[in-house]
Amino acid sequence: MRAALLSIGDELALGQALDTNSAWLARELAARSILTDEHRTMMDDRVALAAAIRDLTARYDLLVITGGLGPTEDDLTREALGDVLTPDRPLVADTDALAGLERWFAEHRIPMPETNRSQAQRPEIMRMLPNSHGTAPGLAGRHQECLVYALPGPPREMKPMFTDHVAPDLPESVDGEVLRTINVHEYGLGEASAAERLGALTERDRKILVGTTASEAIISARIRVLGAPGKAENALEETASRVEEAWQPYCYGRDDASLSSVVGGLLGEAGKTLTTAESCTGGWLGKTVVDEAGSSAYYRGGWVTYSDKLKASCLGVPLGMLQTFGAVSEEVAEAMARGALKAAGADFALSTTGIAGPDGGTDAKPVGTVFIALARKDREGSSASVRRFRFTRGRTAVRDRTVKSALQILRFSLLGVSDDMPLLWQVPR
Repeated sequence: MRAALLSIGDELALGQALDTNSAWLARELAARSILTDEHRTMMDDRVALAAAIRDLTARYDLLVITGGLGPTEDDLTREALGDVLTPDRPLVADTDALAGLERWFAEHRIPMPETNRSQAQRPEIMRMLPNSHGTAPGLAGRHQECLVYALPGPPREMKPMFTDHVAPDLPESVDGEVLRTINVHEYGLGEASAAERLGALTERDRKILVGTTASEAIISARIRVLGAPGKAENALEETASRVEEAWQPYCYGRDDASLSSVVGGLLGEAGKTLTTAESCTGGWLGKTVVDEAGSSAYYRGGWVTYSDKLKASCLGVPLGMLQTFGAVSEEVAEAMARGALKAAGADFALSTTGIAGPDGGTDAKPVGTVFIALARKDREGSSASVRRFRFTRGRTAVRDRTVKSALQILRFSLLGVSDDMPLLWQVPR
């Protein structure tokens, strides 16, 4: 079964809003062994929408449309579907849907505007899908050999409607075969190096397809297999394990795993605690840590010491060191980490100090220069290691990569990986 997704809205086509529906729907369809071949985004144009619906229904087995079901003049999905499915007949009012709309407004004690009645209209050969989270009912029907579903654009309405009213209609397997996928993630290898390590696994004539994707410095191996139940899962697991082995020690998890969730899990398993001392990342590192539920079990808290004065007063960094080496230096990064470790009484401390830009760089320390230190409690009291990086791609990317690199450095330490294991953008000593 081949599927297409059609997202409708001026705001999506113009880039004023992000289409998250298509990614979610494609994953849900893949879980049901339905491969999405095409994603299309269009503006609110009735003629163009009707042409797209004709084209997609002629080429695919399943079309899922999101958006354009509101009560305003630019919500044209119903009309465009009518132009294709019932071109010689007007839309009809669905009495059950209209009653549901009237009930929704009554329950919310809001007078129902006359324009909302349009949301109860449908092409004669389509049926309405109830919306328990909003006012826009969905639509379901068939054009020629293609199943067609139209769902509201807001994700909080679209997702439950798909789960409750679309998914039950879809097959769990296609022609006796199931589609299974896994994404394996790594950080610290460049995309070319990561692909080179995979070797023949990425050849396109394999029955198990492996492709790589780079997103915000995370490299992911997208693994896909179509096969008989049981055999498909076994083949997928075997390939995922081979990818993880090829990417060690940079590979940190699968699918929804993040560096922060993995590091949090390792800290929890080890019964260890963490503190942070940040300058150039401005609290981003601490926020990423506490974004994980349960982080209070292992995160002691941290400091955002953007000024030299706070580095000295909060973390005990000597003013003489700051004057001699500068705030962006190996010496200060180590002093920040050691000071935080002592003040928080934690097992680990991460510190960040750098020049995120766009200004402030020098020949010796250009924009993108960042020092990350990790201090550890040990039998002798404490130890510390510092890495220097030269990140690129602007201020936001510098800070984002600093956070991810710091978490990977801590992950390496928790796993016993040598401090000499290099990371992408690290400056050799």
